[in-house]
Amino acid sequence: MEDHCELQEVIIEAPGPKLKKSLSLVHCVAIIVAISGHSAIFISPTSILQSAGSPGAAVIVWLVGGLINMGLALCFAELGTMFPTAGGPYAFVLKGLGPLPGFLLVYGYVTLIAGPIWSFISYTAALYIVKPIFPDCENTSMNLGVKLLAGWILVTVVVANCLYMKYVRRIQTFLSSTKITALLLIIIGGIYELALGETEYLDSPFAGTTEEPGGMAIAIFYSIFSYGGWQVMTIMSEELKRPERDLPRSVYIALPVITIKYCLINILFFTLISPNELMKTTAAALLFTERLYRPLSGLMSVLVATTSIGALNAAIMGHSRLLFAGARVGQMPRLFGMIHVQYLTPWPAIIILLIWTLIMLFTGTLTTMMQLTAFCTISMGIAVVITLLYLRYKQPQFSRPYKTYLIIPIIELLVGIGLLVLAIYQKPYTIGMGLLVILSGIPLYWFGVLWTNKPKKFNNLVGEYRCNVSVILSIIRIR
Repeated sequence: MEDHCELQEVIIEAPGPKLKKSLSLVHCVAIIVAISGHSAIFISPTSILQSAGSPGAAVIVWLVGGLINMGLALCFAELGTMFPTAGGPYAFVLKGLGPLPGFLLVYGYVTLIAGPIWSFISYTAALYIVKPIFPDCENTSMNLGVKLLAGWILVTVVVANCLYMKYVRRIQTFLSSTKITALLLIIIGGIYELALGETEYLDSPFAGTTEEPGGMAIAIFYSIFSYGGWQVMTIMSEELKRPERDLPRSVYIALPVITIKYCLINILFFTLISPNELMKTTAAALLFTERLYRPLSGLMSVLVATTSIGALNAAIMGHSRLLFAGARVGQMPRLFGMIHVQYLTPWPAIIILLIWTLIMLFTGTLTTMMQLTAFCTISMGIAVVITLLYLRYKQPQFSRPYKTYLIIPIIELLVGIGLLVLAIYQKPYTIGMGLLVILSGIPLYWFGVLWTNKPKKFNNLVGEYRCNVSVILSIIRIR
């Protein structure tokens, strides 16, 4: 039966093939600026304002979130110059702390980052398509329709990734560029309104600021989620021409630009939108454009929708490859280490993530998705920082082309732990569920990785199932 399988298993022997070094500093900066924050800047200001309580506090939260991400990115850059190989944080933790922490990181990434992120982005695309036509689409009954449209968008982009990767790559640049256009539209319009003296909602910027540390921690959680995506720089470090120079420089150039841009946009929103209005909408960019110049609202909807689809496409390509990479080293089921021989894409890895994402989409809320993703992102950051400090202590002689100041990983570790503690206090159920999901990876690690002498009948059953899946997938093709 194996001879008829249309998928082939890919096992990379050491030393494995190297990716082409084709990315310069300019490319690296452009990628980080384009991908950081995906489409969250158009929808998460509402959640951050609700938790922070006032416009001034919300802007400070955005600034703090940017600084936290920049410090963490410098820690990633140090490890990226030490290990300039594909895999990013998974590769760092696997090499520094060992197989179990590496497994838990990739397991948590797949369950608590990939699924919620795909759901969030596809929902954002659907919301900005529906909102201009049905302004009340955020009520309970209409929300189901938005989710159904989001599911259709998700399935369509997944199919395109499986069957038309050549064409998908060609349009990715265009889809990413629409984000820049949408942000420039908000910035130019907002500055124009400031010049006209539209500062009524900024006269008392800190009125209503929350006094609960837990609420502020949740707001920072959301802001950390809203800056996510820059981690791709280390996942692609093997393709940089000079990673020892370009990784840290790209952080110093790109992250301040992103932070200033996001803080500025959140200030400019309040030139035309009151805090109470912003707290009640999940389409802040659309509401701003309607107040600025109503005929542009349709254009903004299209720009945000295409931005979200571009971000979704990039996430599908990157996240599925992470699951694929885990399978190559034996830390994920071998089925996920298979690619279609005709389309050369990891169908099983993509499809299992699609199923999980659809479950998240129809059972979770936007805030739940943001909380779970931020929790796992901070946990991943803590693991990477611990890896950096451990290697500094254990292997001080190891070559470090770039070495960040020691105080930065120490601060990042303390801030990360503090945020987790406050978030658990404020949202014990959601954060607790996220922690249980990650810990559930321990028995899975024992069963799937450590237990090597499984019964022969079990291995035969798994092998037969893997080949049956291959045959089924080979039938589903478009000629």
